[in-house]
Amino acid sequence: MDPLNFCLERPAKGDYPDYYENYFRWSDFERPILEALQYQMQDALAFWHDIAEEEASFAYEQGKWTLKEMLSHICDTERVFVYRALCISRGEEKTLPGFDHNAYVANSGANARAWASILQEYQQVKQASLDFFAGLNIEQWEAKGRTEAGPLSVAALAFVLPGHDKHHQEIVKSRYLVKLRKA
Repeated sequence: MDPLNFCLERPAKGDYPDYYENYFRWSDFERPILEALQYQMQDALAFWHDIAEEEASFAYEQGKWTLKEMLSHICDTERVFVYRALCISRGEEKTLPGFDHNAYVANSGANARAWASILQEYQQVKQASLDFFAGLNIEQWEAKGRTEAGPLSVAALAFVLPGHDKHHQEIVKSRYLVKLRKA
């Protein structure tokens, strides 16, 4: 089966940790999977590129991430999740470790970087993820493994990635941009 031409069904409960459930509501289950990932990437790039350099250092409240830190977090999380998909698709039987996303953000150095640099990294990470998933065969798409948080399938990860990004876009719209762009 050509991965470009098949639709994945919504991953079943038990194929992912419960806290991923929130991300599935933002994922597109109607399109062929690679088309959905490509569409999400283009949509997300347009969203993030609409934020100006002078806005990117904004945090809507003391102690919250800046937009630079948030986009860096999305890049880090995508890398971790694709690494998990790689391990599982290649038959890894060991339980994969979790990660502390707050520690990753605190150590990212994102606020010292130019917004354009983070946007470029984001685009490259998204493209690398799409390229990885495009290379999978059907058996790899159906592969299942374990993380410290519980069972996880490659297919679930493919839907978590755009859902995670969209989840953060919605936070940006409702908490950041409303304060930044008051009419």
